[in-house]
Amino acid sequence: MTGTPPPWGAAWRNKAQAALALAVGVIAVGNGIFFLVMYLGNNSDVAAYTSASACASPTDALSGRGCRYEGQSRVISASRPVRLEVTVAFDGLRGRTFTASFTVLNEPDSTSLKVGRSVAAELWNGKVTRIEGKTSADDPETFTTTPYLIIAGFSGMFAVVIFALAIPLASQVWRQKAQPGGRQDRPL
Repeated sequence: MTGTPPPWGAAWRNKAQAALALAVGVIAVGNGIFFLVMYLGNNSDVAAYTSASACASPTDALSGRGCRYEGQSRVISASRPVRLEVTVAFDGLRGRTFTASFTVLNEPDSTSLKVGRSVAAELWNGKVTRIEGKTSADDPETFTTTPYLIIAGFSGMFAVVIFALAIPLASQVWRQKAQPGGRQDRPL
């Protein structure tokens, strides 16, 4: 060995840094798109739920987001694997059961959740959204919307900054040719 640096020295390191910066920008764009889609989906559900009219029967609430059915249901089971989960059946929907889960802070009164008891429930889009006036995890009014939009916006701005810095760097670095001995044509 003569002590000369390898031909993949600084030029290749700069190219790798530029490629990494571009990859971070692409990841930021993907992150922004993901959270924008989450925002749009949740926002759509919230809008459909709040504008839904009253259904005449529970069957109507199974087929779409256009109406909400409020009526009596029968408690089939209540358990707490992690959250409180309540399974109910509506009289108008023989053979169908629906399970709703509740956060600790928003649970229905446990005395009303005895098996076989009749409880007031709301059915929307094939899901039980309320039992005894308490919102379940499937109630769109509990969905997160604004933080998703904020995260999507910050991801987009971060991607713009990264691309504004990385694209000129990458174009300059990838045009350079390595000199024998690992030197570059011009310093960065």
